Amino acid sequence: MAPQVPAWVRTMSTVSWAFVGTVLAVGLVVVGLGAVREVVIPVVLSGFLAVVFSPAVGWLAQRRVPRALGALAILLLITAVVTVAIGAVVVGIVDQQENLRERLSDVVSRVEDLVEQSALTDIVETVLDGAQGSGSFLRDGLGSTVGSAIGTAGGFVSGTVLAAVVLYYLLKDGPKLTETIIRKLGGDSDGRLDRILLDAAGSIRSYVKGRTILAIVQGAALGIVAAVAGVPLAFTIGIVNFLGAYVPYIGGFIGGAFAVLMALSVGGIGLAVFMLVAAIGISVGLENLLEPALLGSSLALHPIVVLFATVTGGLLVGVVGMILAAPLVAIGRMLFRELTDTGFFAPDSLPNADRGRNEVP
Repeated sequence: MAPQVPAWVRTMSTVSWAFVGTVLAVGLVVVGLGAVREVVIPVVLSGFLAVVFSPAVGWLAQRRVPRALGALAILLLITAVVTVAIGAVVVGIVDQQENLRERLSDVVSRVEDLVEQSALTDIVETVLDGAQGSGSFLRDGLGSTVGSAIGTAGGFVSGTVLAAVVLYYLLKDGPKLTETIIRKLGGDSDGRLDRILLDAAGSIRSYVKGRTILAIVQGAALGIVAAVAGVPLAFTIGIVNFLGAYVPYIGGFIGGAFAVLMALSVGGIGLAVFMLVAAIGISVGLENLLEPALLGSSLALHPIVVLFATVTGGLLVGVVGMILAAPLVAIGRMLFRELTDTGFFAPDSLPNADRGRNEVP
């Protein structure tokens, strides 16, 4: 008589193969999405924005504004806000470029003086010699990458146009598309699918609402500090930090960098260090005090999970991944809970033949 295989061995084997299969499936999906990221990212971002702004289109429709016209108005509003924000940053940097050049030269001179008085002189000279030796390479590289830069700019423009077009149609025909998807999936007799969609949309909107409140507070706080300290373009600094706050954890440092540059242009190292401390303090303080209260109820995720998801999303997709990672993880968690309630992961969902083989005598 053949020896019986212990039940725990069969269980571990099943779990192991299931884990390997899941990892391979997820890996294939990630690789596939990465191959078409120029299309996937604009579409996903458009869907996210459509969920956020569809109530505004619905509000306009209730006041007898056609959905097509309402969708166009919301799209133009989003475009105007983004254009004004980017323009304010560009104008600010151009306006202060002379001061920045002088201040940065002064900072470099001070650093060189400190290095000459320390034991790091030989190391720095070696690094500088290497950099000078690679100057021609850098120049050739810059010339050779012009075509690549143009291609990147073209990809950005085409992605932006695609996102705008998809967003318009999602805002315009969102309810009809939802009904069509539910009907194609065989209907929703128990209302579960409709509840999943409503919960997912509610999570996204709650997340954006909380993040917007946090962004307003962060942008206003740093803008006021900049104005009191005499830093130029305090209003622009507030706008940059308002937009940066939508990127969890990382955005505050990105927005603070602009404030530091503006402070450096007029006050030198001392004022720049002050603004750096203020930016970090405001960002870290708000993330620890306000963020749990504003976002905890909407996502129901631990801050460590949010941080891990944000970093992973940034590594895989970039800035868009940082912004969308946390709500997508929350939606995935909600879907897992719904599938668990349906018995999707229960052993009873196995076919009778498989269940009979897995039973322990």
